[in-house]
Amino acid sequence: MANRKSLLDSFMKNNITFFTGVPDSLLSDFSKELEEKNDEIKHIIAPNEGNALSIATGSFIANKQINVVYLQNSGLGNIINPFLSLAHKEVWSIPLFFVIGWRGRPNEKDEPQHR
Repeated sequence: MANRKSLLDSFMKNNITFFTGVPDSLLSDFSKELEEKNDEIKHIIAPNEGNALSIATGSFIANKQINVVYLQNSGLGNIINPFLSLAHKEVWSIPLFFVIGWRGRPNEKDEPQHR
């Protein structure tokens, strides 16, 4: 992710300082930037996408601040039910910002599970 610092700076300028997600090689530079800013932000690594969404939802309920959930596109299927059950506008209407890494691009070398 070439603009990882500018992305994080944009979040911070808009008072978005809580981040949770599932580590991914495509987002590893972004994750490293989060760790480098650990004294200015809150960053929780989650074991799966549903847990990340739940953590971000709980944080919003406690603090009323928008949070970031990061994941790779193959995790979208794992986050749908938790999103619809917790954050959807017709349920609790929890605002979240998603950063999603795109895996499995045509003609790009990637792990076998993303072909």
